Amino acid sequence: MPINTVIIEDEENCVCLLEQLIGEYAPEFHVCGSAGHIDSAIRLIESIQPKIVFIDIRIADGTGFDVLKKLSWSNFEIMFVTAYDNYALEAIRHAAVHYLLKPIGIDEFEQAIGRLRRRLLEKVQQDNVEQLLQQLTHLNRQVGKIGIPTTSGCDFVNPGDILWCRSEGIYTTFYLSDKTRIKTNRNLGSFESILYDNNFFRIHNSIIINMHWIRQYVKGKGGYVVLTDGTKLQVSQRRKLEFLEKFAI
Repeated sequence: MPINTVIIEDEENCVCLLEQLIGEYAPEFHVCGSAGHIDSAIRLIESIQPKIVFIDIRIADGTGFDVLKKLSWSNFEIMFVTAYDNYALEAIRHAAVHYLLKPIGIDEFEQAIGRLRRRLLEKVQQDNVEQLLQQLTHLNRQVGKIGIPTTSGCDFVNPGDILWCRSEGIYTTFYLSDKTRIKTNRNLGSFESILYDNNFFRIHNSIIINMHWIRQYVKGKGGYVVLTDGTKLQVSQRRKLEFLEKFAI
């Protein structure tokens, strides 16, 4: 299946060279178009939605970074192309993003294409794993369990065994009644629906608790709850009224 590819470059000779190299060494990469200005580059990428973007750091009216900042869709692999080995390339290296230095050599191009192919394969494999975990999560919901993706696979727990969960940026930590913790790279919102179906409540923007494990509520500006294991958790002022209504207080 062709892999849609676009080239963001303002030098016509470089566009032609890239098209020639892609045609010879990466025929599965289908070049759908090229652009050399910020606005036309954005329109091209947004309309084609390619898997691969070859992009020069310097283009006619700005930089490749200016293009990337303004995109609303960016689910693609980037291959920077530049004649400048400067501070921008240092940032690219630290971000582990692919790049080619001009003048482009055949050996360097083949190595770069190899990296792109491996990256695309990894993404396909990751997508397959994600689909599998989603299916497992769905099946376990049907039998009353919650699937929590981890770095090693997926842990399945009974909602009643979860005391509380905390959001930590893009991560969520689950605190269980047996004192164990499970950390996942899914945000708290990913679990909110199924947790709410099992008598959980968000007492704070970053905290959801199992109402079954509450031992005490202590008054205050927002107040705080004490769980049966002694854990104290702050209730936000914004959520205080709705929380107290749960207990008709």
